[in-house]
Amino acid sequence: MKAAAVAVSVVLASSLLAGCTAGAPPGSRPSDASGVVLTSGSGSELGNGRPQVSYDGLMVRRRIVVAIHPAPDADMVALSAALSSAAGSLGLAVSPISPDVLGANVLQHTVPELIVALPSDATIDDGGKLVNLAFGQDLAFPGLDHIHVAQVLVHDLRFTVSSANPGALAEAIALEGILADALGNYDTHASDGELELGYTGPLLSDTTVEAVRLGVARAAGNTPDDVKVAPRSGTGTGVDMDKEPADASVAANPVHGH
Repeated sequence: MKAAAVAVSVVLASSLLAGCTAGAPPGSRPSDASGVVLTSGSGSELGNGRPQVSYDGLMVRRRIVVAIHPAPDADMVALSAALSSAAGSLGLAVSPISPDVLGANVLQHTVPELIVALPSDATIDDGGKLVNLAFGQDLAFPGLDHIHVAQVLVHDLRFTVSSANPGALAEAIALEGILADALGNYDTHASDGELELGYTGPLLSDTTVEAVRLGVARAAGNTPDDVKVAPRSGTGTGVDMDKEPADASVAANPVHGH
């Protein structure tokens, strides 16, 4: 872990413009050959600023997400099914993730109703291929308003605590809502004498991480120091938060698909 520093994260927010007529807002970067326009915004847990994060390195990862903004009265089942089918065809294991991973410049106009994270090794190009296969290059799929394909920072954490009955402990934590309130989605794995709690989602402040440790320790009858925090995976590339740019280089509104 590193000395904590408060800063504003840079989020690579992009919208697919293939076949669409909308132009990029002033200050945005030009589109590349694939038709993806890159803009910057501020990822946030606390207003418009990045939370104080010292749990970094392999505990913080870059992930590609696809966020769907439907038109009014859209068939969300059809949109979700098209995305899932395309992901399966491409061999991409997508998973739901909180919209809070997106930058404020995306969320300020409307929160996407469907957002998924691609595998950890996926690229922006993979996100573009997924969208094109699911909804067509002209993005004229019924009920679709616009789409963001974004590279975001996520926390990828594993909390572990010793327990004589890890299954019962997991049930107690779920019943009390200790992690649900602080984290939203998480998963559990009970092994012999130990309970693991996995979290992948928006960056958590150090205060939130410590609150989770305290809540888990209370349920387990242990101390917060007995609740260990580590990366969910020891391989791959992590993020040094001290080296992340302090300010977004472009303060541009998100580009609409059409």
